[in-house]
Parts: sequence; structure tokens; C-alpha cells
Amino acid sequence: MLMTAIVKFSTHPAAVSYERATWRPADVQLRKLLSIVKHNCGTLYGQRYGFEAIRTVSDYQQQVPVVTYESIRHDVERMAAGEPNILTAEPPLMFARTSGTTGEPKYIPVTATCRRSERHDFARMWVYHALAVHPEIYNMKVVSLVSPAVEGYTSGGIPYGSVSGSLYKSMPALVRRYYAVPYETFEIGDYQAKYYAVARMSLEQDVGMICTANPSSILKLCEKVDEFSEDLIRDIRDGTLSARMQVEPAIRTALARRLRPNKARAVLLEKARCRRHGVLKPADYWPGIRLIGCWKGGTVGHYLEKFPPWLNPDGDRQISIRDWGYLSSEARCSIPVSDEGSAGILATATNFYEFVPAEQVMAEPKNSAAWTFLTADQIHDGREYHVILTTTGGLYRYNINDVIRVEGCYNQTPQVAFVRKGDGVTNITGEKLSVDQIIEAFGAASDRIGAGLTHFKAEADVDESRYILRAEFQEPVSEDAGRTFLQYIDEHLKHVNIEYKAKRDSMRLAAPVLHVMRRGWYEKSQKELVTGGARAFQSKAELLSPAKSETLDIEPELDRITELLTPHPCR
Repeated sequence: MLMTAIVKFSTHPAAVSYERATWRPADVQLRKLLSIVKHNCGTLYGQRYGFEAIRTVSDYQQQVPVVTYESIRHDVERMAAGEPNILTAEPPLMFARTSGTTGEPKYIPVTATCRRSERHDFARMWVYHALAVHPEIYNMKVVSLVSPAVEGYTSGGIPYGSVSGSLYKSMPALVRRYYAVPYETFEIGDYQAKYYAVARMSLEQDVGMICTANPSSILKLCEKVDEFSEDLIRDIRDGTLSARMQVEPAIRTALARRLRPNKARAVLLEKARCRRHGVLKPADYWPGIRLIGCWKGGTVGHYLEKFPPWLNPDGDRQISIRDWGYLSSEARCSIPVSDEGSAGILATATNFYEFVPAEQVMAEPKNSAAWTFLTADQIHDGREYHVILTTTGGLYRYNINDVIRVEGCYNQTPQVAFVRKGDGVTNITGEKLSVDQIIEAFGAASDRIGAGLTHFKAEADVDESRYILRAEFQEPVSEDAGRTFLQYIDEHLKHVNIEYKAKRDSMRLAAPVLHVMRRGWYEKSQKELVTGGARAFQSKAELLSPAKSETLDIEPELDRITELLTPHPCR
């Protein structure tokens, strides 16, 4: 009860301020843009593009080009090396590291202003509205799953890692008491040990809310609790942390200080496990859960269909799920204020946005001169748009390659929902795989086994959380050669895409499957494109698809299926 009162009091001012802003999005956006360019007009980038002369949105659009990360990679590298005043007047506190389309990771600058926006605009507004509907959630503990705050350091000695981890680590002590998992747990390197330790630290606590961006992480936690239920119950009874788990000594020592024998809790968990014939479910060890905060839409929304067997197996309880918001390493862009749907209020006080109709980008994907750039007050309900971001972290007219859909308004401000990644990128569970990475991986694997390719394609199998890799070889390949080919593609993608590796290592993404196609598959597919109206010499073969082909369509052309013998992710 005390925590609920404290949280309401601390979040109320930010919520009131943001509420006012939702009535005048155009004014708020213009002020945000001018504030950003004024603050950074003396930077190298600001001088390069005449920030000092910018007075309107039109000025900004005329003087500053649309960029991708590759356009500014050199500038970011100079920041990472410690050079001041490159993209931002504020020095970066850290960099958020994420996967890039070329194989080299992206390092997104995070300034003090960015961090304040993360805490004030997103966290406080989200929590304020969640408490209005679910006042009981802070009467119990919160389980939040984050990545490490620091994963390494740049050449200039600046840390890079996870913004969510950084915020979690820096929570005030009073607030931290209400979170079930100590921060040190998230620094465990071994994925299985990390999930086990999260379960060990939280399983004997009364939990009212689970928060993490990706719903597949919640499912994986449920699976791991059940898989290691005997070990966990034994550890809770004895006040230990299993020696079988690969936990770094310093972290093990820090966690061990918090552990005490809890025989009563162990007995309760064992009884719950017996009632379900050896299965341990969160419905039994966390019966007080009332709210889950995670992504609900886009390419990960299907995971929610797998929640009920774990969280409500008897169909007798009400657990609400509220979207975590449209966010990425680059920026937090929306704040959901309802349990319904996946849309959230566009965060107009945090970043400046431009929107391009999705059909224009589809028609002219590489020609931004042909695009129409709209502001937040000019977009329409039900339409899909590509997002162009300007942030306080040094991204100016940055094409994030995301497609959003407008779903009504909150007061006068649009509510937006993430739909998918844009051209040339697929995203089943956060891996953001690019067509360039697919081309590179197939080529390297082909060279590795010495077998030429007539054609290839990767398809996202969202239902099975994996990629189907289709390949037509110039000459027949053996089953062993096909498996080597498949394994090398998987390893290559892990090497060039850190998010793909993380999702594969944590088993949120299953091993890819190779479909060896019969000779003539490519020619037939091209003929079908021309028959459908494409120009014979201009029809482009799709090498990376966000959806798998229909079985009936592909089966006649399929020679055989080759798999890697690895565990499947969340079911």
C-alpha cells in the first residue's frame, strides 16, 4: 500500500504535464524540434547542416537529409572514440548496442536528456495509467526482465549496453525493494543460468506484475521454471543456488547473501507441482499476478496466444496485458494507456517525428526525394507509415525502417502501433534480420561446401519462431553437405547479427530449417511473377520474406528437408 501511494505521488506530475501536451501535438512537436536543433547547433553535424538557421519544420526538411545508420556510422565512431561535439552537445553517457543491417553492430548514443526522457515520459506515464486501472499491482513484487546495463566499452572508454538495464540498475533503493530480481542476476553470462537465477530469486516471492518488452522471454521463463522445478524447489528449501548452474563467482556470492532456507514455500511449490502431475506453472507460484507489460502487436503478438496454458490453465482468473510501447534502441516512441490493443500515445514531448505513407516507400524504397514527409498532426487513422526520427541522442531525420499504423487519437495526439520492420528486414522476436545478412550468409555457406546456388530465399516462419531457408543448388548435394550448409548459415548469422545470436542462444528463436528445392524452382517462381504482371527483366526476386510460403504452393518443388538437432524455443 505504501509503495502504491509513493508511485502515484511520484508519477502524477509527469502524467499531468504529458496529458496537457496531448491536446496540441503540432505545437509540442515544433518546440521539441527547435529545442533539439538549438541545443546542438554548435556540433559538427549541426554546423554541417545549418542548424542555426532552422526556424520551421520546412527549414529542417530542406536543410537536413534523411539518413540511415550507415550514413552517420563514422560520426558515431568518432563519438565512441571520445571526440566531443560531433552529433550532440551533451556527451554520451553510454551507447545502446543493437544489430545493424551490414553485420556491424549499431551504437546508439544515449545522453542525460535521453535518460531523463526514458524515465519521465515513458516509465512514469506508463506506470501512472497502469495504476489507475490496476491499483493493486504494487502491493506485491514486480518481476522485470532486462539486459545488462554494461556489455562492454568503446575505444573511448564509454560503456555500451542496455538502456533498460541501466535504468533498472539505477533505481532508487526504496523502489528497488519492490522488484523481485536483484540487478546482478541479469549480468550472468550463461542464458540458462540467467533464467534459472531469475526464477530462483523470484519464485518464493508474491508477484503482482511481470514487465519485459518481449513476450517470448516470459514464455521462456515459464518453461525454465518447469524444466528445473525439482532443482528450484530444492534450492528454495535449502536456501541455495544450484552449483550446476554456470554463475560467475562474484555474482553467485552477491545472490547467495540474499538466500535463506524457506521450507514452507518449498512445500507449497511441491504440492502445486503434484496437483498438476509434475508441472509447475506461474498460475500456482504467482497466483497474485494481475498485469503483464509486454509487446502485444507486430511480429511478436502471436506469443500471447501461448500465455493462457501457463498463466491461466484453469480459465478462472483475470490477467490483463498492457502493451509495453513502441520502442527500440534508438528511441521510445509511444506510451500505451490502456490494456486494449497494442497502440500507444505518440511520445510527442520526447522526439520529433516525420511520417511517410508506407505505399510511397514501397514504390520508391531508395528514393527519399519522392517521399511525402508528414508531421504528427497530418497523419490519418487506419493508415500505415514509415517513421523518420529526430532524437535528443543525435539522430536527425533518421530512417529507423519501422512501419506503424495510426489507431485513433488520445485527445488530439495520434495513437500508433508498431506493425513490422520496413523494406528488407524481418523480425520474428527482435532479431532484425536484414536481406544483406541473408545474402552474405548464403554466399559464405555456398563457398564453404563448394556448391553453387541457382537461387535461395529465407522466409520467417512466425508460428514456429524460426527461419525456413530455401536453396536450389546447381548440382545435387548430399544430406551431410546440406546439414553443413545449414549449420554454417546459422553460425554466420550469429556472427554478423548480435540480436540473432542472442535470440538463438536464449532459444527464443529456433534453429533454421533447410528446404532443398528441386531444379527449376527459381525459373518457375520467376514465370509466376511475370504472369502476375511483373516486367520480365525488372521483376525482383524476393530473398527475405516476412512470411512463409503456403505448403501446397511449395511442396511440389521441395526435394527434402534438413534440420539441425537443437531445442525448440517457447511453445
